[in-house]
Amino acid sequence: MKKLVCLLLLGLLVSGCSGVLLNAEYSQLLDETAALSVETAARAQDGRLDANQMAEALRLQADVWQKFRAARDGRAK
Repeated sequence: MKKLVCLLLLGLLVSGCSGVLLNAEYSQLLDETAALSVETAARAQDGRLDANQMAEALRLQADVWQKFRAARDGRAK
């Protein structure tokens, strides 16, 4: 029994080192937000966004990061 418990704990520790696992919803949200961030940064650097557009883009991205934090903490989305 003791060996089984040790093996289970070892398995959990090893599997926990594989990075972040996301469900389909959060995986898509992460991909879309990353793409939006790259596009927003490029437009801002090229002068194609005014201050209001930049602020709105940052607010929307901050909202997404809050969803990730809520999910991590087990709170409602």
